[in-house]
Amino acid sequence: MMRQKWKKRSLNVGIVIVIVAAAVYLYPSKRFDSEAMAGVPYYPDLDQSSILESDDISSKLEPSYNKYFEERTKEGVVDTQGVELRIPAGNYAAISSEGAKVTESLGGREGQSVILEGEDSWIEFEVDVPADGFYQMGMAYYPVEGKRSALLRNVQIDGEFPFFQAKRMVFQRMWEESGDTWKDNQGNEYNPNNVEVPGWQYRDFRDADAKVSEAFRFYLNKGKHAVRVNALREAGAIGELVVHSPVVLPSYEEVKRGYETQGYSGTSGQFVKIQAEQATLKSDPTLRRIENREPNTEPYNANGIVLNAFGDRSWKTGGQWAEWVVDVPESGLYEIGGRYGSWWQNGVPVERIVSIDGEIPFRELNAYPFPYKEKWQVGSLRDKDGQPYLFYLEQGKHTIRMEVQIGSLGSVFDKVQDVSRKMSLLSREIILYTGTNPDPNLDWELEGRIGNLVPRLQMMAHTIDEAMREMIELGVSETSSNVSQLGMARDQLLSMADKPDTIPARLDAMGETQSSLGTWINSLSEQSLTLDWLAVKSPDRPWPQAEAGFFKKSWHSLSDFALSFRNDYSGIGNIYSEGKTLDVWVARGRDWAQIIKQLADEDFTAQTGIKVNVNVIPAGAMNLLMLAETSGKAPDVALGVDGQVPIDFAIRGAVVNLNRFDDYGEVAERFRPGALIPYRFNGGDYALPENQNFNMLFYRKDILGELGIEEVPQTWEEVMDIIPVLQQHGMDFYYPKLGDAIGEFTPFLFQHEGDFYKEDGAKSDLDAPEGIEAFKMWTGLFTNYKISKSANFYNRFRSGEMPIGVADYSTYLMLSTAAPELTGWWGMVPMPGIRQSDGTINRSTGGMSQTGMIFNSSDMQEESWKFLKWWTSADVQEQFGTELEAILGVEARWNTANVEALKRLPWPTEDLNGILEQWEWFREREVVLGGYYTNRYVENIWNEIVLNGKNRREAVEDGVKEINRELRKKREEFGLDR
Repeated sequence: MMRQKWKKRSLNVGIVIVIVAAAVYLYPSKRFDSEAMAGVPYYPDLDQSSILESDDISSKLEPSYNKYFEERTKEGVVDTQGVELRIPAGNYAAISSEGAKVTESLGGREGQSVILEGEDSWIEFEVDVPADGFYQMGMAYYPVEGKRSALLRNVQIDGEFPFFQAKRMVFQRMWEESGDTWKDNQGNEYNPNNVEVPGWQYRDFRDADAKVSEAFRFYLNKGKHAVRVNALREAGAIGELVVHSPVVLPSYEEVKRGYETQGYSGTSGQFVKIQAEQATLKSDPTLRRIENREPNTEPYNANGIVLNAFGDRSWKTGGQWAEWVVDVPESGLYEIGGRYGSWWQNGVPVERIVSIDGEIPFRELNAYPFPYKEKWQVGSLRDKDGQPYLFYLEQGKHTIRMEVQIGSLGSVFDKVQDVSRKMSLLSREIILYTGTNPDPNLDWELEGRIGNLVPRLQMMAHTIDEAMREMIELGVSETSSNVSQLGMARDQLLSMADKPDTIPARLDAMGETQSSLGTWINSLSEQSLTLDWLAVKSPDRPWPQAEAGFFKKSWHSLSDFALSFRNDYSGIGNIYSEGKTLDVWVARGRDWAQIIKQLADEDFTAQTGIKVNVNVIPAGAMNLLMLAETSGKAPDVALGVDGQVPIDFAIRGAVVNLNRFDDYGEVAERFRPGALIPYRFNGGDYALPENQNFNMLFYRKDILGELGIEEVPQTWEEVMDIIPVLQQHGMDFYYPKLGDAIGEFTPFLFQHEGDFYKEDGAKSDLDAPEGIEAFKMWTGLFTNYKISKSANFYNRFRSGEMPIGVADYSTYLMLSTAAPELTGWWGMVPMPGIRQSDGTINRSTGGMSQTGMIFNSSDMQEESWKFLKWWTSADVQEQFGTELEAILGVEARWNTANVEALKRLPWPTEDLNGILEQWEWFREREVVLGGYYTNRYVENIWNEIVLNGKNRREAVEDGVKEINRELRKKREEFGLDR
């Protein structure tokens, strides 16, 4: 029987393989269809504005830089020539009364400098230009000690932002390694710490995301102008403002002719190699050494981790740079190149600005493309015909810098963003007639209701097609998924233009396409590159082989396989096998655990003498902890434990009641009182919170202002007042409906002063009057006000369809890191609440996250408590958060539960104040036996009321019966009701 089943299964697998192979052969990767737009009308003079255009805030805000420059150029504006104006900071026209101060001789620079300390501080210069035309600007700056982040500034000309990119510019700090790498007792190599290098730098005003390939050109007419620089983040000094005529770089051909004129000749026999991981200076502490296991990567260690490459996923953001020093043995012409990996963007080359000794040698290196390939590549920097560029270098030391550049795709991004905005406008206009859930059987006659409907769709398709053609001209493969994704959007627009009667039924698909275009831009904006080594070589020296041969790779694979039986890959850093050692399991990524281990070795062990082994388990794999406990192999301490889990262990007597330690009360004061509620059971406290999620109200300042909504709503009644205003303009309010029903319902219940349980968790209290009122308000948002039941808030917030809504910490991070065009135009405040009789607003909400707990089976409980106290202390939490952000970037900002540590981390002041105000109302729900039924039936109650139209009280009472049945069953199982 088993043999028959195996034969049948093998046959089925074989059939699947044949089908897949046939599909690949018959339907290869889709190639760009150059004839797709044949016969589709083109309307160059089409008025594409919609009836909502006057309400579309993006049409009233600043244009993109590319459009600004294009419009000025069409007006006949040209570059000025030979102008350079230097205005010392001490000659300012005005500075802000708060947050700005004048200082002398800062950082070895003579004269006065102006430090902008406050996030709203500014300095204004008066600039008198001699002629009409384009100018470029820049400034000498000095980052002062702060929160380790880059400086954010913006610039206004005569009180206006000329284009939206001027509202956010990044001025990087400088970083270097504080020492040599170090190895643990397993032979694995680790990065040293990065320390800031103080110093003056000069930088032209450029696009923060490097989507513009050159420094900004500003149009100024002859005469005086006010140039104001505003501080957005981090303190820093300005030494001088420089206004100069645009720099026009020579082409390589011009430089080459200069070589010939001066009689420069190629060197011979020289090959100077610099290991890329040994960068001397960099713009970001996240730029670190990495490991690569390809056998030809230098240096190579078959028996352990060696940090032998640079960049990779951390070297991807516009403006990030690193530099290396090379010692050239003799003067002459050289080739410059190296071994690199550009395998991240399918078919799309990544770009870098390459400069030598602070200067870009010629125009082609302002945006040098490293072509896509799935394997390592080796070679010189070369032109489109494959001919190596030559560089004249004098004998001695030279600095090579590479900076992330995305400028060649800037025009493509503008086109795609423009289509996304127009799709948003069109969908909102359609919804005005059809509603959010149109009847697919009705003929909505949209062509007669919406002006130029079909031509607008066709012109959007033309724009997408132009973007695809531009990408192919840049060297992107026609079969790249990045091209075909645009092709799918183009084809959808053409299909809707061909059959406009199908549009109402395809609104969701249209919204998904719009969201995918935004995701597409964000994805391509990440220009990752991996470097093994750089080289300066004579033209007569050959390049080595890019990758190891077949036999070398095979031997390497066998060696790694054998090594897997000897090495403990769950352990981090030094692994101690002798003496009493704390065993700590961390349910997080390896990077997180590595920082914890490093801090423990350097600080905790140094202070206490207690050694610590740190092991990684998969995040969310809480079943491993239960299996370890039941098998007698539990650790002493577990970190990263889901908030609902400690009580499951406590009821089984598996974790330590922290109340038994005399100083527990003192330690508990580090957190908001409401954050400790989920870890209490039967008079005991069984865990400490590590981090803490939170919901906030996000809003678009620009759109609410245009709609006449002058005050951000503070209560749910005020939210309900503005929802009709939003919907009249095709917009909506967002409240999350993501499947975590109990978390989504919690604010309404607690703000009505209700609770989930009564009688110490024995019965549900959801059918109390407060619970019924909470359900009424929660479900009423969807039944009475018809807000969307599901939506991608991040994308719709960016597009303006949902200019206000409630969301959590992850949304804050996405908006902070991936929506630069909204810088300064969105805010985050405490979530709405219910006004009390004394005038205060109850904003209670939760945000259960991850915890640390001690196992009862540990024979080192006192030592474990010392470790848990150390780990949750403000100093260690601050240090951990700082180091985590230095390695992984702002998107990994640590939302510590320690209130004091939160205040020390690099949050913008306005955002931090909002978070702390919300935390004053932080309250989490009680975790009880059988509580999983509460989550299930809160979801069911919502479904019955909102989707099925069931009577509210009846739905709640039916749900409470089922919840009580499960609570009683679990309490009887564990003997709590005897």
